[in-house]
Amino acid sequence: MPTRSQKCPECKKRFSHTTEGKWLPFCSERCKLLDLGRWLNNEYAIVEDLKRGHDLKSLKDIDDPDVKRALEELDD
Repeated sequence: MPTRSQKCPECKKRFSHTTEGKWLPFCSERCKLLDLGRWLNNEYAIVEDLKRGHDLKSLKDIDDPDVKRALEELDD
């Protein structure tokens, strides 16, 4: 079975693996745990596009009061 090579997202080291890679996509348990620690310490965030919602302002038939209130807040 041919081996594939990829770059570890944590340490950037190139490594080869087979389909049964134990720590994929990381090269080692250490890199996997370092990445997990960053997530747990809130060092990573999924950020929402701040312009989102402006395209909804043109809609006239919005019944949800929470959505209406949020769209009004966009004007502030």
